[in-house]
Amino acid sequence: MPVEGFARAFAEGLDSEGAEFPVLVLHLPDWEKRLEFSAYAVSLPALQSVAGRKPALEAVPFDGGTEAVTAVYGEARLVIVEFPTPQHAFDADAAINSHLARLRAEGRPTPNVYKRVGNYSVFVFDAAEAEAAEQLAANVKYEKDVRWLGRNPHADEIAARAYTRKMGGVILTTLLTTGAAILLCLAVGGAVGGFIFLRRRSKTARQEVYSDAGGMMRLNLEDLNAPPVTRKLASRAEE
Repeated sequence: MPVEGFARAFAEGLDSEGAEFPVLVLHLPDWEKRLEFSAYAVSLPALQSVAGRKPALEAVPFDGGTEAVTAVYGEARLVIVEFPTPQHAFDADAAINSHLARLRAEGRPTPNVYKRVGNYSVFVFDAAEAEAAEQLAANVKYEKDVRWLGRNPHADEIAARAYTRKMGGVILTTLLTTGAAILLCLAVGGAVGGFIFLRRRSKTARQEVYSDAGGMMRLNLEDLNAPPVTRKLASRAEE
């Protein structure tokens, strides 16, 4: 089957009702745009039928749950092989590097870029420029998923970090809330006080006040020395 037909059939199968995307396909750079030009394989013959019989792929061991995905990016072809465990990935990386060294010594074709990324072996073939091949390989990110059969030995450390982050967030939120409340109170108090002050000043300015001191305020201290008037004195005066 031609590459285009295989990729199209694969894409149609993924789009069918009830179908799910293989997780490895979702790790392709811009996988949504590359879906029509991608293919998923769980054996070397299936991968070679799509990616071509590249000599470098002959060293890839497909055993114990190894899977691969390939996609075309312009002229370049990207191949990602995922191994089930870090030990599988380490052994496969050693075998692939040894195989690539023999290919170079024999003058046979080798990939533009080969690198190990986590449990992935990443190949870039047929790229027009070395820089573009390096950039394409750099866009592959390994998404690790570590699961413990029993209790996680790092659970206490994780809980301590989570508690520290949570308390730090609470303290920061409290400080920000308190500061905002103080600023709001100052703003409201200043606005109310300013309004009252301006209102009283305007009211005072509208009043006509008599002054015999040239418009200045003068304290009248003469009445302070006068004897207090009592009702008893007033009654004697009336008599």
